[in-house]
Amino acid sequence: MSRFIPITTLLMLALCSATPETSRLRILFIVGGQYHDYDALPQKLAQNLQKKLTGAIAVDFTISKDLSLLRRDELSKYDALMMNVCEQTPLTAEEKDGLQNRVRNGMPMVVLHCTFWSFQDWPEFRKILGAFVPGHQHFGTFCLETTRADSPVLRGVPSRFELTDEPYIVNERDASMQVLIQTCKLLEGRSGPEPEVWIKKYGTGRIFAMTFGHDVRAQENPTYISLLANGLVWALGPAK
Repeated sequence: MSRFIPITTLLMLALCSATPETSRLRILFIVGGQYHDYDALPQKLAQNLQKKLTGAIAVDFTISKDLSLLRRDELSKYDALMMNVCEQTPLTAEEKDGLQNRVRNGMPMVVLHCTFWSFQDWPEFRKILGAFVPGHQHFGTFCLETTRADSPVLRGVPSRFELTDEPYIVNERDASMQVLIQTCKLLEGRSGPEPEVWIKKYGTGRIFAMTFGHDVRAQENPTYISLLANGLVWALGPAK
């Protein structure tokens, strides 16, 4: 079983590895697509995340719908990549190469909501993320439970809680994924709980994956913010 470094240690390592001139970590937040508010919500989410991380790490977000920023030369300007897209626009060869190369070589990645449905013409994308989401069941309030009490990502998260969102159906699960949160009950037609939050690695890059975040009610839920903040800190930690 993998051992996790305490979250306080990860915070110190993230801070100590930066020089005074670059102590603010640069996060590229790629958003856009259909079915969701990709104008106001990403701005608000970035603000809430910055507040949650105050006193721990300092982050600056570049929020963009420009997929060309996934090229190697552009991604090299950032310390981590966040994606919250619902997008089937094909990525160019340069964009695929940039994302795959940078993450494989250690760039942290945080993946949210409909991103797991996106870029279906690129099979490697779902390997990077650890799963593929073909759809979801009806929007509503559903029960979730944690599976690994020792994970720093779950610090401050109740062992069982409810969230009003879309219960995602999760297929093509990577055997290396470490599920942190799953549905309490089986979704209709399914044979087991659905993983809704997990972590994994792609090469040396750490991936924090969370299916939640359909609307403002979900994104402003305190548990959601805690999970996202903890997940970002974990992803920024040293590769093991």
